[in-house]
Amino acid sequence: MRTYPFPLAAILALAFAFPSHAAQNSNSAQAGKTRKVWTDDDMDQLRARGLISTFNVTTETTAQAPAAQSEPATFTAKTEDPAWYAEQAAILQAELDKREAALREAQLAIAQAAEGITQPGVATGEGNVGVTPEAGIDILKAQALEVQTQLDELNDLARQNNIPPGVLRG
Repeated sequence: MRTYPFPLAAILALAFAFPSHAAQNSNSAQAGKTRKVWTDDDMDQLRARGLISTFNVTTETTAQAPAAQSEPATFTAKTEDPAWYAEQAAILQAELDKREAALREAQLAIAQAAEGITQPGVATGEGNVGVTPEAGIDILKAQALEVQTQLDELNDLARQNNIPPGVLRG
């Protein structure tokens, strides 16, 4: 019986040729694509064009001079409108009242449980704030503090734009 080494050699040659050819094609495809790495300087340009937005106005952005700010003109117009401040203050105050009510309710439940007074049944439809009741109280306090901080920042922004303080009080 005679063996022919040619088919085996051809298969081995093709097995080495195809993977190297595929690797060359993938490298050339990647070389055609350009990638952009965004820096902090680019963020100001994108924000000015309205392509990105921030939801929390910080003291850093409000402390800048109006000419140096890169916020859209609509944001500047809103910050000079007393009605906008009244609306934002009402929204934040309602959220703060809701969170403080949840905090008082949780504190009352802990106080009643310490005295042996408990609610019948388990409220499985309601989410648990924390692992322990004390941790839940801490989380609720932090949430209320976060909304209070946002309200304070809104007051600072109103003061910087010469909005009368009574507008935010409703």
